[in-house]
Amino acid sequence: MTRAELLARGTLAVGLAAGAAAAGPWVSTALAQSSRGDADILAYALLLEQLEARYYRDGLREVDLSPAARAVVEELAANESEHVATLGDTLTVLGGRAAPPPRFDFGAAYGSERAFLRLAETLEETGVAAYNGAAPLLSSREILRTAGGIVQVEGRHAAAIRALRGRVAAPRAFDGALDRPAVERRIAPFLP
Repeated sequence: MTRAELLARGTLAVGLAAGAAAAGPWVSTALAQSSRGDADILAYALLLEQLEARYYRDGLREVDLSPAARAVVEELAANESEHVATLGDTLTVLGGRAAPPPRFDFGAAYGSERAFLRLAETLEETGVAAYNGAAPLLSSREILRTAGGIVQVEGRHAAAIRALRGRVAAPRAFDGALDRPAVERRIAPFLP
């Protein structure tokens, strides 16, 4: 990666943190360069983000969380909602259609803070691996940068959840990648 690419990624990550509107210039540029394949990948990324956003939003209502866990989960819920908005807007601009979120069923995960955080870690790690697996398939550099900004935040989410669970925040020097069928197998239990 060149220094310019590193700076561009950092700038986009800051833009994502500031909100979907800040990413607008990159979205416009991405329109001219992306393919139908990019829209399909974004639609699938949107499903994963909808799953995480719903999990945290409902968890805040359903789970008796400690003050430390509640603070982290509130932040993660806000981030995931922003990811949903950004991906949905980008998908629409690309000519795709942001599908409404399906029903999700998280089973017994809302039964205790421990169960909730265990599944949260699994969902975040799945999200990171899904973005890593999809990145080489994207044709638009701008959309790749957007995905790169999101996956960095997802990695931080996983580290924060691990820390709440008393686990090592970054147990590996490199995260793996999953292809779409592997991701689908991981999330299938939550799609009734």
